[in-house]
Amino acid sequence: MTNDKTERANVIEQLKFKAPSQGKGSLLNYDNAKTPKGEKDGVATAIMYLAPAEVSGYNICPYSTAGCREACLFTAGYGKFDTVANARIARTLRFFGDRVNFMLQLEREIMKFQKAAYAQGFTPVIRLNGTSDIKWERISFVARDGKHYASMMERFNMLTFYDYTKIPIRFRKNLPANYTLTFSLAETSESLAEAVRVLDKGGQVAAVFGNGLPDTFIGFPVSDGDLSDMRFDIKPSTVIGLKAKGEARKDTTGFVQWSV
Repeated sequence: MTNDKTERANVIEQLKFKAPSQGKGSLLNYDNAKTPKGEKDGVATAIMYLAPAEVSGYNICPYSTAGCREACLFTAGYGKFDTVANARIARTLRFFGDRVNFMLQLEREIMKFQKAAYAQGFTPVIRLNGTSDIKWERISFVARDGKHYASMMERFNMLTFYDYTKIPIRFRKNLPANYTLTFSLAETSESLAEAVRVLDKGGQVAAVFGNGLPDTFIGFPVSDGDLSDMRFDIKPSTVIGLKAKGEARKDTTGFVQWSV
C-alpha cells in the first residue's frame, strides 16, 4: 500500500508544472487553485489578476452588474487577503499609468512562462482577464523586438489565450484566431438574451450555480466548469456550470442560479 501511495505521489509530482520564479511585482500568476486541474491533460496556465470594476479607480469591467460585482472572484480564494487585493490594484494602476513598460513586462513574463512550460512538456495557455474584462485584442504595443503588434495574441500567435467576458460577444468582432471567449451570464434580462444568442450560434456561456449543477440550463447541456478551467476544447453550445464561491455564496441579486 505504501509503495502504491508513493508511486501515485510521484506521478502527481511529475504532472505538476514547475513554474518559473516570480519576483515582486509580477503580473502573471502560475499557482492558482483551479489551473493545476488542467495539468493532468498536459496544459499549464498563467493568469493575470487585476482589480475588477472600479476598485482601482478605473473601470475595467464595463458590463459589470451589481450582482457580479458583489459575487466577484476578487473576493474568492487568495483575493480575500488585503496584500493580494492591493497587489491587484497596483497592477491595474500600472496598466493605465505606465502602459509601455507594463506591456513589455507582460511580454517578458509570457516568454518566460512559455519557455518553462515547453521545457517540461506542457502546452502553455494564457488568461489575461482573471478578474477583469479588458478587450485585449485591441491593446496594441511595441514589443522588445521593436515591432508594433495589434495585440499580445498577435505577438504570441502560436499560443492559446482564453477569457471570460460580460461584454456582448457580438461587440467583439474579428477576434484573433488564438483567442477564445466564454460569455459570462449576469442577472439581467439583457445578459440572458445575449447568452441565448451565443449558445444558439455554438458558443459557450458560463453561469454560476448555488446549489448544485443541473443537467441542462435554458435548454442547453451543462458541463462542470470547476473540473477544469480549459474552455477551448468544450463542445459547442454548452453552458459552463460554476459553483458559487466567496461572496457569491450569499448572492440574492439573481446573479447566482439557486433553483436547478
